Amino acid sequence: MAQCGAESDCDPTPGNMKVLIGAAEEMLKQKNVESVMFGGKRIGEQTNMEKLDWFAGELVLEHQRRGCRIAPTVAFKQPPPMAANIT
Repeated sequence: MAQCGAESDCDPTPGNMKVLIGAAEEMLKQKNVESVMFGGKRIGEQTNMEKLDWFAGELVLEHQRRGCRIAPTVAFKQPPPMAANIT
């Protein structure tokens, strides 16, 4: 496999693009290691692709929920209390 790095990321040649796409596909197929509180580590049940698909679905749902609101949610920042003038 060709070397990946900052220089190869900007090389638009077909051969390099094929290498970069292959590396990306391999990363999407992998399952990551997850930390388990007081239990060490374990291999995740989902691949990175499955996790990205789930996350993209959540983003779409949130976008739809926000689009259905009549008025946007707005938070007002309260000014700090004024110090009393002491003369």
